[in-house]
Amino acid sequence: MTLGANMHVHLVRMIILSEPESEIQMSADITSSLRSVCDWGKRINPPNDTDPLHADLLLYITRYDLVLPDGNKQVRGVTQLGGACSSEWSCVITEDTGFDLGITIAHEIGHSFGVNHDGVGNTCSRSGFMMASDGGYNSVDLTWSPCSRQQLLTFFSEGKAECVSDQPAVEGSLQDWKPGLYYGVDDQCRIAFGITARACSFTSHDLPACRVLSCQINPEDESSCKRLLVPLLDGTECAPHQWCLKGRCVSPDELGSSVVVHGSWSSWSEFSPCSRTCGGGVRHRTRQCNNPRPAFGGNDCQGPDVEAELCHQQQSCEHTQVDFIAEQCSQTDLQPLYLQPNTASFYTWIPAVGFAHGDEQCRYTCQADGENFMVSRGAQFVDGTRCESDRPPPFGSTAACLRGKCQLFGCDGVLHSGRARDVCGVCGGDGSSCSLTSDSYTAGQAREYTTFLSVPVNATQVHVVNRAPLFTHMAVMLEDRYIVSGAGSMSLTMTHPSPVDDKRVEYRLHLTPEHLPAMEELLMPGPLQQEINIQVYRKYGKEYGEKTNPNISYQFYVPVRNSSATGSASKGTWAVFTTPCSVSCGSGVQKHVYVCVDEGTNNHLEEHDCKMPAPPEPPQTTCRLSPCPPRWDAGQFGACSASCGGGQMVRPVRCVQKHGADVATVPDSECSPDAAPRAVEQCNVQHCPARWHVSEPGECSAVCGPGDAKRVVSCVRSEVGQDIEVDQSFCPKQMKPHGSVPCVVAVCPIGWESEGEDRPMFKSGLLPHARQGPVYVWSPAISQCSKTCGNGTLQVWFSCVDHQTRLGVPDFHCEASAKPSPQTETCSTSPCPPPTWRSKQGVCSVTCGGGVADRVLYCAREAETGEEEEVVEDSVCDGSLKPSAVVSCNTHICPARWKVFGTSPCSVSCDLGVAQRTVSCVQFVHGSERAVAEEHCHAAVKPATTVPCLVQVCTFRWEVKPWSQCSVACGYGIQSRAVSCLGPSKPEPLSPVLCMHMPKPITIQGCYAGGCSATTEGPLPSTTMSYDAPQRRTVARPPSLTEAVTSPQTPTTTTPTSRDACGQLLLEESGTVDLRNVSSRCTVSIGRPLDEVIYVRVESSSLNCRKKEYVAFFDRLTFARKCAQVAGSELTTRSNVLLVRQSRLTRGNGIVFTYKSQKNTKRSHHQSCDVQLFSPSGVFENPTASGTNHTCRVLINAPPAVKIRIQALHIGLVFNATNAQSTYIMIRDKDVLQTSIFKGQHLFLWHSSGTMAEIEFHGDYLHSKGRFRAEYSFTSL
Repeated sequence: MTLGANMHVHLVRMIILSEPESEIQMSADITSSLRSVCDWGKRINPPNDTDPLHADLLLYITRYDLVLPDGNKQVRGVTQLGGACSSEWSCVITEDTGFDLGITIAHEIGHSFGVNHDGVGNTCSRSGFMMASDGGYNSVDLTWSPCSRQQLLTFFSEGKAECVSDQPAVEGSLQDWKPGLYYGVDDQCRIAFGITARACSFTSHDLPACRVLSCQINPEDESSCKRLLVPLLDGTECAPHQWCLKGRCVSPDELGSSVVVHGSWSSWSEFSPCSRTCGGGVRHRTRQCNNPRPAFGGNDCQGPDVEAELCHQQQSCEHTQVDFIAEQCSQTDLQPLYLQPNTASFYTWIPAVGFAHGDEQCRYTCQADGENFMVSRGAQFVDGTRCESDRPPPFGSTAACLRGKCQLFGCDGVLHSGRARDVCGVCGGDGSSCSLTSDSYTAGQAREYTTFLSVPVNATQVHVVNRAPLFTHMAVMLEDRYIVSGAGSMSLTMTHPSPVDDKRVEYRLHLTPEHLPAMEELLMPGPLQQEINIQVYRKYGKEYGEKTNPNISYQFYVPVRNSSATGSASKGTWAVFTTPCSVSCGSGVQKHVYVCVDEGTNNHLEEHDCKMPAPPEPPQTTCRLSPCPPRWDAGQFGACSASCGGGQMVRPVRCVQKHGADVATVPDSECSPDAAPRAVEQCNVQHCPARWHVSEPGECSAVCGPGDAKRVVSCVRSEVGQDIEVDQSFCPKQMKPHGSVPCVVAVCPIGWESEGEDRPMFKSGLLPHARQGPVYVWSPAISQCSKTCGNGTLQVWFSCVDHQTRLGVPDFHCEASAKPSPQTETCSTSPCPPPTWRSKQGVCSVTCGGGVADRVLYCAREAETGEEEEVVEDSVCDGSLKPSAVVSCNTHICPARWKVFGTSPCSVSCDLGVAQRTVSCVQFVHGSERAVAEEHCHAAVKPATTVPCLVQVCTFRWEVKPWSQCSVACGYGIQSRAVSCLGPSKPEPLSPVLCMHMPKPITIQGCYAGGCSATTEGPLPSTTMSYDAPQRRTVARPPSLTEAVTSPQTPTTTTPTSRDACGQLLLEESGTVDLRNVSSRCTVSIGRPLDEVIYVRVESSSLNCRKKEYVAFFDRLTFARKCAQVAGSELTTRSNVLLVRQSRLTRGNGIVFTYKSQKNTKRSHHQSCDVQLFSPSGVFENPTASGTNHTCRVLINAPPAVKIRIQALHIGLVFNATNAQSTYIMIRDKDVLQTSIFKGQHLFLWHSSGTMAEIEFHGDYLHSKGRFRAEYSFTSL
């Protein structure tokens, strides 16, 4: 319609190239590729235009990736512009990219007829139409632009398209059926993504169902889909009784006069191989209702879609049918079952025969061995697996699985044939080939099994009933083995070997309401393959009366045998018979089979008449007959080209000759032309039903939006591909379309929203088809005038709106081709006003409480553009009153705030004291501060009225006298000294309270006066370590018993050790510590610089683990407690401090260990700023970090049982809202895991509960050295 010409494209010939053509050279030179295709087409295309096989245009479809000279691979087709009907360039190359190939073909055909790209040498939009440069491949309703229409008309009017004026010589025509009726969504997925792809089982609603192809690529992964943004083919079923049409999912009610399409079957597939090699498998073939699929209210295909038959029934298996099921179940034993998420369980799987029935049994249902549940272990059992039908099957029929369903096969082995065996076991027989045998039995021996019936071979319909099973029961013996009851006990209801086996024995035990045996029943359908003995067991003898007797009745059928004339029985023997050659010509095979025959007459007998089993079959032999003559071979007819009105069916016909098992194609001339079968047959010659035909609608009655358009309705009938008008009585009146249809005027006039009638009309936007649902139109929108005063212009453009609600919607809802171009119109406004005084105000003198601001005055008027003002000379405004140049500003009241006015002198003359200061609530009003009530200020932020102060550091100090002589002449003793407090001015001792700001030095320490003789050796006094030496401390130790005692004048250089090191902090590089003769609870500390760790080895241990004696090692990062196997153990700390704690009950028990320091190879501190302190007192500042953001620490370690005191002396930072929260000091009491945080400028005093303190600095402390200063000391508090 939009092309302006009614063009029909006819396919006159199709050539499928299974091998590359040497003449066609596809390469990166796209022009050379097109040239080779055109030359090849010129050679194979008949030159005479009247030839029925002559084509006006050659279309070459390839999957070769076309490429332009600039390397662009987005090109999808190529042809010569205007090359149609020329002798050299009447060809087109298109790249097969899927279902959008049709758009590419139409696009390139347009080029062949002289139509250029939109926007190239014309004024049409470059996108949105068929000839857009991008092709519009994701669209379903592309139209031709007005430029394409004009170029095509020019091409035809110039006589360049004369070759297309002749009609093609074709018989009949295909119906206008949609491609989706032949290619369902599964087929489209396989074409797009490969043979294993299929449609997604779930949908996403972010895009309409018909606008995207969603497929599952991996058949084992059903959780993800791949989407291709191409529309589904028209006619694809998208919902129940709905089909895709131009990207929309529509129902038959929305299609108006659409043709009803009845479903038609495809041809049958080949029979599948037999599913089993023995025991009876299944082979089947299928067909599909897709030639075409039923659509638009049409009928489904009639008849079955699958045909199947049993196979390999005569090849018996070594195992039973239930064994075949068990084998399949056991194959899943290694596959986990997830009864709970993420928890895999493994079971042994056995058949669920007797618990699952019908289709459920065929869905790979297995039972967990020893459990009371069954599940499906796969998709389905192998075809031919036996199953139990939901209803009793006819005698002789077989219930077997086929494609996951339990199906019934007749006795002839054909699916759903309904054929059954008669009582004689003959398939389809009349029951005349056998006779009924029946009798009863009431005897038997007490406490013995008595055989009362031996059922012969070939017996059928065996039915045995015992109606007195209270003191008796039946048993069945097969080959000297009991299969029912036996050993004096009665079986429960059972089937041997299983309910799914063909030759089975069914035993049923019926009970009374009191659960006592009421009746026994034996059923054997037969025919029996071997003799079966049926016995009865009675509990009591006949002397106990008739109630103890069995009450058995039975019946069965046996074949009737024809007696010879002499009345003597025939004697059978096995004889070899040779079958005819398997072929009538050429090479074949002959089988040699053994047949049971009468020895005298050589007549055929039943196999059971031959007592001996049949010998093995001899091998086949080859037979050669005369060569086969050539013959015609005809394939199956394809679908009819038309469903009515006369169509054609085409089938392949070829001349073939058979050579052995091979069939070769030979020239047609070798076969008789008179015997050639027809390749084309007429079909569906019945008249097509008449249908209503409507013309194109006329002009729409609406000015804007929806209206009505008239159209001509006629009754037509299709005959030989042409529509012929017939009398309207031939068409159904109730289905006659309306003479008018809804229409939409897509472009509305300016002011269409108002009630007035005085407005211009736009008729160019007419859409002659009704829209379902909302109606969208192009509505004009008007911009503001370009000038606020004087004369200006305005812009008119068009946007897409909902006609009903008049709300804007995205443009793709409206018809793109109908959108008008923007317009420019003049607009008149009122005259511009005169100039006036205007001003620009400066900054206010205050932010609150009332101030003034200067402003600049100038004369200006409104600019015609309305964007900026136009400044003119001040004289122009002389006629108006000039405003003041100063104005009041920020007159709102200022908020009240706290203000500190002064601080009193410090309460002490030295060290830390307090000072008082005045804090008032003030408010700024009219340029001055006034005191107001404290309620006006926030109490939470009121500054403290008492603050710490430090005038100077007090000069009071401890004076230490020399040590006295050792208290003993030899061995260990003690020394003492005097310590007094002196002031800054007087040398006399003062009260010790004045010096308590410093730790008091110790007054007693241990001493060693040399070795004593063995007779005088006694307990050694403990050694006390002095705190005076801040760097290295040495502890004297006695010589060992093996050393020689040196004189006091001889100096010693032995490594420092300690006999009683309890409570000491050892700072030496190495040493030996003896904890055997110490207090019951002893703690020793070892400290080293931060870049070292401590290696410890336990030399000996006498700890008693049974008495819970132990030794524990602590450092900042690890803890280890030991007792057993301590001697010889080693450890290396992770930090520079080690705490050793020993607990013992027996005196003399303990450990001896040595230690030494090592360099720390792992970084456990920040070398640039961390500080370690061991001295008993001192002053420290905050360390700083250069260029890093990590925290810095001061680490203080005291001897065991000693506490740490820290007094802040100075905080020199200024705190504000920016750093108040991020700048702070954190002190950790490591022994008790407590942390204290100090913020702001308040000085503080802190005491530890343990022997280790860690002071950590954050925020601005890390970048300003000396902003914090404090003193520390060790104390015994």
